[in-house]
Amino acid sequence: MKNGSDSAEGEAMSSQAKWNNAHPLEMLAHQYVRSALKKGLLNKEPCEVCGAENVDAHHDDYSRPGVVRWLCRLHHRHHHMQEKAV
Repeated sequence: MKNGSDSAEGEAMSSQAKWNNAHPLEMLAHQYVRSALKKGLLNKEPCEVCGAENVDAHHDDYSRPGVVRWLCRLHHRHHHMQEKAV
């Protein structure tokens, strides 16, 4: 018998798997960043908006996986909300 957290986790994984399958170029770009960071080919920089150290890589163009902007989670989300509003 599964508890509520197990079923919620399964649903989240299913949603993530669907997104991954629907966005292969984005997945390749994300994999590139993880690999380049691990190999030291890419270095995290502070958020370009506020200078925070805890950052995410943002791709303006997924066909150029090595070109990223470093944004904290707050400014990364804000950037995507602005894109959707346009």
